[in-house]
Amino acid sequence: MILSSITQALRTQNWFAVIVEFIIVLAGVVIGFQISAWNETRIEHQREALILERLHADFTEIEQRTESVVDQFETRIEAGRALVAVLRRNPDEVSNRDVLRALESAIGTPVPNGRSATYAELVASGEMQLIRSEHLRTALVEFDEQVRRQELAYASLARMITDNAGSLLEASTFASSDMDALPLHLQSAFYDLRASPELYAAAGLALRTNLTNRVWHEGTLERARDVLAAMPEDTRQGDAP
Repeated sequence: MILSSITQALRTQNWFAVIVEFIIVLAGVVIGFQISAWNETRIEHQREALILERLHADFTEIEQRTESVVDQFETRIEAGRALVAVLRRNPDEVSNRDVLRALESAIGTPVPNGRSATYAELVASGEMQLIRSEHLRTALVEFDEQVRRQELAYASLARMITDNAGSLLEASTFASSDMDALPLHLQSAFYDLRASPELYAAAGLALRTNLTNRVWHEGTLERARDVLAAMPEDTRQGDAP
């Protein structure tokens, strides 16, 4: 209808009507673009809210898991120190059972918890720009970089244990045994093993590994908390008691 009105105005050289009709058409186009942009922004904000909700759930779980692992390190490190102290003593002053008790919790080191699945999906899909908070985006990148470095460090730590702690694993095979019920030659074999410098060196290595790994986990815990602190206030309201 507007097009026919403009055509008719042009035929009659009614320039005022042409201008009015043109303004109406232009205003309609502008309003249409604004409505489209508003609708697109609304959809993006809804998508962002969903992403923030998922990120909050991810990092709440990561924080809880990492806190638990850091607490576990205390037990492992105390056991490692106890094992090193026991092995430093004269073998005749310490029973096989005391060595086994210290050995049980000293072996092994926890693996990193890994990345946020939601963050990995955001990077893969190119949707990071949906997060409007630059502070939050920075915190997410720093957390992921921390995890990447930790995983590289853990690979080296695990390799050190695997390559050098064979005597610890050999000694640990006696842990499930009733030492007093073992034949004398096996009791003697364990006595010789725990008196060996190889076992002492391996115990010290395991202790240093857990001390180093605890520092990495504490760094990851701090970065995870930075992400949660950078979340918009309305996203973090669920944390309030």
